[in-house]
Amino acid sequence: MKKQVLLILSSLISLYSFGQSVKDGKVNTESAKLASKLDTAKKQEGWTVRGTNTFLLNQAAFSNWVAGGINSVALTARADYEFNLKRGKNLWENRILMGYGLRSEQKSQTTKVEDVIDLTSNYGYQIKQSNWYAAAGLNIKTQFSKGYDYSKPTQGYLSNFLAPGYLTFGLGVDYIPNDNFQINIRPLTSRLTFVNDDAVFDPDHDGILTQAFGVDPGKNFVYQLGAYVGGRYKAKLMENILLDNRFGVFSNYLKDPQNLVLAYSAILDLKVNRFISTQITADLFYDDNQIGKLQLKETLGVGLTYKFGKY
Repeated sequence: MKKQVLLILSSLISLYSFGQSVKDGKVNTESAKLASKLDTAKKQEGWTVRGTNTFLLNQAAFSNWVAGGINSVALTARADYEFNLKRGKNLWENRILMGYGLRSEQKSQTTKVEDVIDLTSNYGYQIKQSNWYAAAGLNIKTQFSKGYDYSKPTQGYLSNFLAPGYLTFGLGVDYIPNDNFQINIRPLTSRLTFVNDDAVFDPDHDGILTQAFGVDPGKNFVYQLGAYVGGRYKAKLMENILLDNRFGVFSNYLKDPQNLVLAYSAILDLKVNRFISTQITADLFYDDNQIGKLQLKETLGVGLTYKFGKY
């Protein structure tokens, strides 16, 4: 697992380093020039609406191939929309992130490769003329369909729509110097974990109910009160290569505050032309109330992309 994480991070660093050159004894990078242009892009008055629709394909086919192989095809659809409003000292930011993907292999059942619904809304009021905002934020996260451990074919599903579902609401401050970088500090954050499908308490169908996602059998949710720190950074590494990073850390004041909930996601978009691009995604997640281990998901695909709005 650690090797996979290091491989992903080193790949991203290598892409950044590739754009470097030395001029007059100083490191001069095209990516740094582009990033500096992004970093000076102040929040614009009025509405800013933008979105990305992506349809990715991964496919492998074999016929009389001595080295062997399995015919397979994977399709993934993603939608990422932002609706932001700045009016005077008021800043209202909204993001809709959804993705769903399936993979089919010869002589095997169809499996999921991606399943996420992530809705975020933040409101901030600018403090004087600074880059700091008194802020409140709301996030809802769940999935579309049932989730399985495919290594255990006799086991039932482990998750489903709103099982789990996460509702997070926090109060604090945001640091937003421009349109491509922000830090969210929420010392008062309520986090509710919902489990609205009783079947996930008994995935083995043996009548023995177990805790699911920190929720006890017979209950539908668990409440946590804690602190949240998150952020986002978008950058152009090179022309037509965009990197979008997000991270979040949550600590529960009420129980085991040392057991942090950690989340990181990155989308590397390598644009070929207006409608074709390659995307690499990496997601890291740790929650002691799930499996108590670092979870990693990485995808790579080539497909059709349609963007609207200003990026």
